[in-house]
Amino acid sequence: MTVSLQAKSAIVTGAAVGIGPAFAKALAQHGVNVAVCDIREEIMALPAELQAFGVQAKAWVADVSQPDDVRRVVGGAVAEFGGLDILINNAGKCWASKPDDDLDKTLADYEGMIGTNLKGEYLMGRAVIAQLLEQGRGGEIVNVATDHMVTCGAPHELCPGLDTCPWKDAPRPTGTDAMDIYDASKWGLNGFLYGWAKALKPHNIRVNAMCMGATDSWMIRDFFGFPQTREEETAAQKAEVDTWMAKEDTARVVIELLEEGPNGRNAQNINLCVGRPVKLEAPLPHVYITQESLDGDH
Repeated sequence: MTVSLQAKSAIVTGAAVGIGPAFAKALAQHGVNVAVCDIREEIMALPAELQAFGVQAKAWVADVSQPDDVRRVVGGAVAEFGGLDILINNAGKCWASKPDDDLDKTLADYEGMIGTNLKGEYLMGRAVIAQLLEQGRGGEIVNVATDHMVTCGAPHELCPGLDTCPWKDAPRPTGTDAMDIYDASKWGLNGFLYGWAKALKPHNIRVNAMCMGATDSWMIRDFFGFPQTREEETAAQKAEVDTWMAKEDTARVVIELLEEGPNGRNAQNINLCVGRPVKLEAPLPHVYITQESLDGDH
């Protein structure tokens, strides 16, 4: 049985380009009032598109790594909608970083990626959690992570061994030699995932993470130096992009996750990556925590 999202209220961070606006539009299509924020000015045009679905929408130019901006967005969303039910912690940054980079670049990389991908999700999460607890009606937090942090679901023994998977006969490699800070920022989200899920379950607040693989978005195109439109792609680029997931499909999976409601899966890293169907798969057994600890029995 699915839970209706009608008349609920959500915040989607990093919603100006890429996957974020797809999340926001999918929520609006299901009757959710949506607050969006981004460091890009383009974010201010999104509410008009969302309102076309008959919902309330509000936007802010804001940086999730800055506490004052986080307070402004969360407080503004509560004032606009009268409360909150859902946080999609999507804002992220990604570019190449290597262990032998010079110190100045390393510091800039750290502030940029850790600041947004880890600190930003932490600050937004903590601000929204306080509101959810005050309301006392439960809620949903979805952190956007990466498929780099899961080995076919982690551990490899839990992998369904799909014929479509390039790594079906061996553990999928995690991480790359050019993404150490990005990967560290996303691995760090496990601390929030498990800690928050345990603490908030008695309050009917679920916490899950979408471990996103290659999805056609502004970020991945920028990382590989691909043009932002399909019309400008070379033949080789088109072939590569054709292997990526569509952001609308990943947004559909998030909606299905939210529709599970408070009795659905919790503390799960949900794997969407190359070689897997873009769907909400059955929850996997917990690896890093025990089900008993999540249930509060130990």
